[in-house]
Amino acid sequence: MERVMFDLDRAISEWREQLASGGISSPEVLDELESHLRDDIEQQMHSEISEAQAFQNAIRDVGQPSLLKSEFAKTGWQELPTRFHHAILTLAGIPSLATHMNTPNTHIEPRWATYLKASAFLVPAVSLWALSVILIVPKLQQICLHAGGVPLPSFVNGMLAVTQHATWIIIGTVLLFAGLEWRSTAWPRYRRAAVGIGTFLLNAVVLIAIFLMVVSALIVAPALMRAAR
Repeated sequence: MERVMFDLDRAISEWREQLASGGISSPEVLDELESHLRDDIEQQMHSEISEAQAFQNAIRDVGQPSLLKSEFAKTGWQELPTRFHHAILTLAGIPSLATHMNTPNTHIEPRWATYLKASAFLVPAVSLWALSVILIVPKLQQICLHAGGVPLPSFVNGMLAVTQHATWIIIGTVLLFAGLEWRSTAWPRYRRAAVGIGTFLLNAVVLIAIFLMVVSALIVAPALMRAAR
């Protein structure tokens, strides 16, 4: 009689609702827990016990809603630093760097995706660099000249040198990546991390260079004002 009266699907549905109301709202997590629950019930049914008893046993094994809620709350707090870490890396243009180094070969990101995303992250930095060289550097040179021949900061000369040899630098970088793709069997495992770090560093260099130019202009400004008098 118990086998006829007990509705397993309804009981599992109510169990899911209790989990959801208890704070476990992720459909993926609920599906995973339900899958474990059903597997446990199916295993117990081989021992010729009733569905109702198998369901109760499985809940005891998988976990009561209140206990699962407590455990997931602890896990959520423990994962906060990791989530924050991934958020920072994503903003820096290095998504999933922390887990990438341990990612199996079957989950290696396609090379076109890695290089396409890196190029997209580099567009703002390259644009700012070009605008700085075209607009800001000449103004800074003019300020230094009118301030009585104050020497141009050395990093600005470095920026100009890099800009002059930009074509060769780009060609060298492309050849380097082409050589790694062609000859290195280990490169695909580290490609995403290496390209991501390189992209982050280039963005950082551009931002630091612009900041230093502004600081240099502020430092030279008093000398310019004295020369104007």
